[in-house]
Amino acid sequence: MVERLVVAAAMVASLTLVDEGKATRYDPGVMDVVIANRLKWKQITPEQVEQAAGFVALQGDHVGEWAWLRWPDGRLLGPYLVVDVGAARDQAHLDEIHFAVDLSAELAEELGVVNPVWGVAVYVQGEAE
Repeated sequence: MVERLVVAAAMVASLTLVDEGKATRYDPGVMDVVIANRLKWKQITPEQVEQAAGFVALQGDHVGEWAWLRWPDGRLLGPYLVVDVGAARDQAHLDEIHFAVDLSAELAEELGVVNPVWGVAVYVQGEAE
């Protein structure tokens, strides 16, 4: 646990804000399929999956990076592994609806998210070198 906290502190030190808006959720089982594909395609590692506090989808090219969410109440939550991203053709629509992050069904349940949550800020941290 202490080792994980030290790693988390190092990650938080160099976060970059990438989006703000609403958090929504994937349907149950969908993120599991995405994770399996990303592992098969070697875009994420089993070690990352094991270390992740949960899984999210963002806009942009962030697969395999770590995301942190600043919740509307000020809590900074993470690290969550980015395992999916919106298609390039969908970016304008996602901006229009103020999409910031999709949560896996399990993470949404853990956070009590049933309906979209507004006012979420998304930060990313690339893989530590």
